[in-house]
Amino acid sequence: MEYPEFVNREEELVTLRERFSNRGAEFIVVYGKRRIGKSALLQKFMEDADGIYFFCRIESQKEMLKRFSSQIAEEMDMEYLKEAPFTTWDSLLDFFIRNTTDNFAIVFDEFPYAVGANPALPSVFQDYWDTKLKKTNLKIIICGSSVAVMESLLGYKSPLYGRRTAQMNIDQMNFKNSCRFMENYSFVEKITVYSICGGTPAYLMEFGDAPLNRCIEDMIFKKDAFMYNEVPFLLREVLKEPRIYFSILNAISIGKTTLSEIVNHTGYEKGIITKYLSVLSDLKLVSRQIPVTEGVKSRKGIYVINDNFFVFWFRYVFNNMEMIEKNLSSELVKSILEQSNEMCSRTFEKICVEFLLMKRPFDFTRIGSWWHGESEIDIIALNDNTKEILFCECKYTNRMTDTDIYHNLREKTRSVKWGSPERKETYCLISKSGFTKKMKKLAATDNVLLFDLNDLEKSFTE
Repeated sequence: MEYPEFVNREEELVTLRERFSNRGAEFIVVYGKRRIGKSALLQKFMEDADGIYFFCRIESQKEMLKRFSSQIAEEMDMEYLKEAPFTTWDSLLDFFIRNTTDNFAIVFDEFPYAVGANPALPSVFQDYWDTKLKKTNLKIIICGSSVAVMESLLGYKSPLYGRRTAQMNIDQMNFKNSCRFMENYSFVEKITVYSICGGTPAYLMEFGDAPLNRCIEDMIFKKDAFMYNEVPFLLREVLKEPRIYFSILNAISIGKTTLSEIVNHTGYEKGIITKYLSVLSDLKLVSRQIPVTEGVKSRKGIYVINDNFFVFWFRYVFNNMEMIEKNLSSELVKSILEQSNEMCSRTFEKICVEFLLMKRPFDFTRIGSWWHGESEIDIIALNDNTKEILFCECKYTNRMTDTDIYHNLREKTRSVKWGSPERKETYCLISKSGFTKKMKKLAATDNVLLFDLNDLEKSFTE
């Protein structure tokens, strides 16, 4: 299967090109987790920009500067640099200052590796920016996959604090753009793949023309598969004590989402769990969510894993490694796909949020889930100014949605303490398998919004 060369990131690409076209110096920071498409974005940008793209590796400063010198020699026709490479970052930066006058970009991809080779490097950049670089037309772009390291470089304790002229946190693609990687699959299969891979391009590209069950088995459930060891690799790269983090992430993946549930499931003390959850939050792996109608100080918060693939890996790979090691993957994959509705239900709610943001029955100021005690509503969208509120249930089952779902939703809305008694309410149902005639008739009477998979497919694939 031929994948789109460059998907999404149009806004980021426009920003980079606008920054490059401006006269004067720029110091741009680009970061985001691995496999998210940062390098593809920067390489696409460099196709039309005068400059040099350098990928930092885990190596000594001497080796890195020698390799950079060799690349400059070839790309800028400075052959003498092969025999007399730069020995310090000062000499390299001085070279660019002397030899460039027009707009010129220098991209340092995986910049944290360069900092690892020389921890004083941020101070070197600070000095050169303050005294020389900001007077030039050079566009310095540093990029990194270690979110914690990159954000520390932006922090007030860093020598680079206050020097950046722009920053970009490259996140996962939404479902609409992810669908462009899955053109050979049915819409239901696209939902399944997105539930597994999320919006990470490198994972989506592992799925191709083969049947879905074969792709899942070959790309994830084989001991030598790239995605089988992906999560442990990523976690061990950024965490010193992965064992406790694994326990926490596993607990959340199987539905233990409150602090007390995580503590009880893992057996660790509350203080330890709180500390490690804080680190996972800083790394953007986990986030704390509250009911959409609540304020930020609400005590009703739950913890969710932000990456669909992490959820899938912990739920289905981490807890079934014995079967995988015994080469029983085909039976495991068959079982997972037979229960795909359950696997996809939470992701389907996210997709429905994205759908409603496109449809916009009215202008939302907030949208998200709601819960109180045992009562839950999949999606509530509201406008704090006009006091409009939309209540939505999303059903990803093989059963047509009937009037009982609607009546139950209306009953639950009585517990939603938001807005004035005169708030304007809209009701919405989104169903994988459509609606019964009885529900359609009631919807026409009560003015209920009904959407099925055909409606979603038109919006996401047009």
